Amino acid sequence: MSLTEILRRSADYIWGKIFNHLFVVELYSGILPIEKFKYYIIQDYNYLITMYRCFSLIASRAEYKLARKALELAYMEATTEMANYERLLSKLGISFDEVVSTEPAPTNMAYMNFLISTCALRTPLEGLIALLPCFWSYAEIAERHKDKLSSNRNEVYVEWAKVYLSEDYLKLVKELREFIDESAKSLDIEEAKKIFRIASRYEYLFWDMAYKMESWYI
Repeated sequence: MSLTEILRRSADYIWGKIFNHLFVVELYSGILPIEKFKYYIIQDYNYLITMYRCFSLIASRAEYKLARKALELAYMEATTEMANYERLLSKLGISFDEVVSTEPAPTNMAYMNFLISTCALRTPLEGLIALLPCFWSYAEIAERHKDKLSSNRNEVYVEWAKVYLSEDYLKLVKELREFIDESAKSLDIEEAKKIFRIASRYEYLFWDMAYKMESWYI
């Protein structure tokens, strides 16, 4: 069993909760209230910017091979998910000014801080492991729920979902997994599992945050 398979198995219970979260199910079914999706999209901006910062941190601290891969993955992400993000803003009638002026919700801020601190203070490879659940879980969510898209009448939701079924996105996930597997010889497996599980929990909490449209209560 490869390292990424071990990591995925260690968080299987959490991922099962992600697959069945109401936000995910209603989104793929086309019945998610649009205001919840708009909230998700606005919050996602800060998360995506944090991801690019994380790749930069990893690249600045890693040896050449890992640094190059981190920058390649950042570029691939920018040409798939961020490009899709910018198109969605227009379709949803959300201005970029509104996005950048919105403060991250508590859960979002906590997740971003976890990623930044892991990528800055742990090994570069452990930083990649912290980022892996986001990339990988979106691909598995899309695969699990893709049959719902045929009856989904919300074109915006269908367009959003199809990004994670695209050849480019699946290639990104595959390359990230393969690179982690190939680089895992000196890794502490138990520490890696801990990082992967925490990131997986935050993935679940991000969906939950969006469904509840979480805000600062003080």
